[in-house]
Amino acid sequence: MAEIQITMRLFGAFRKYGENVSFAVPAGCTAAAVKEKLAEVLKLSDKKLLMDSVLANDNEIIDSGAVLSEDSHLAILPPVCGG
Repeated sequence: MAEIQITMRLFGAFRKYGENVSFAVPAGCTAAAVKEKLAEVLKLSDKKLLMDSVLANDNEIIDSGAVLSEDSHLAILPPVCGG
């Protein structure tokens, strides 16, 4: 099966892992599967914050069911609290 390369920019609580990480996923996987792979790459024991976060490209928030079929530069955006 063909793979695509994901370069993920990390924000908020994920910044402690660096500014970005790169990894491969199967072409045609969903954005939810990309988040699962990110959890694996970051070696997260608790995935709650990751699952509550959203993926985005330069233009929009990506639905968890969206299918990714080409190399992508994405960002993981945790929920923001405050006033």
